[in-house]
Amino acid sequence: MSSTPVEVTRTGQHAFLATNPRGGQVAIGREDAPDAFTPGELLLAAIAACSAVTSENMLVRRLGEDAELTVHADRTTVPEDKHKFARVQVGFDVDLSAIEDDGDRAKLVEAVERAITKYCTVSRSVEEGTPIDLTLPS
Repeated sequence: MSSTPVEVTRTGQHAFLATNPRGGQVAIGREDAPDAFTPGELLLAAIAACSAVTSENMLVRRLGEDAELTVHADRTTVPEDKHKFARVQVGFDVDLSAIEDDGDRAKLVEAVERAITKYCTVSRSVEEGTPIDLTLPS
C-alpha cells in the first residue's frame, strides 16, 4: 500500500468523507447527495485536475501568472451499462490569443498534449487499465 493512503469513511446513509494525509477532505455520495461528488465525478475531477496540474507551468510561462485556466471533463457511458464509462472527454478553457503566431500556438498545444500523455498519472492509469487489488477481512 502507498505511504500516503486516502481514506473514505461512512458519515451517514450513502454519505462518505474522503480524507488525505494532509487534511484535505471531499464529501462523496450518490447523485442526489447535496454538496457531494459521486465517485464517477471524482474520477472526472481527477482526470481534469491532472491535466490542469500537468500543463499549468507551460501555460503560465507563455501566458503570464494571471492566466485563467479551466479544464472540463465529461463522460460517455456504455449504452448497455450506465455504470461504465465508454469514453472521457477533456477540454481546456484557456485564452491563447496572446500568442499571436499560429505556429507558436500550435507548438504550445502540442507540448501540453505531450506532457499530459507522458506525465498525467490519472489519465495514464485509466487509459492503460490499472489493476485494482481488493482486500476484505475474512
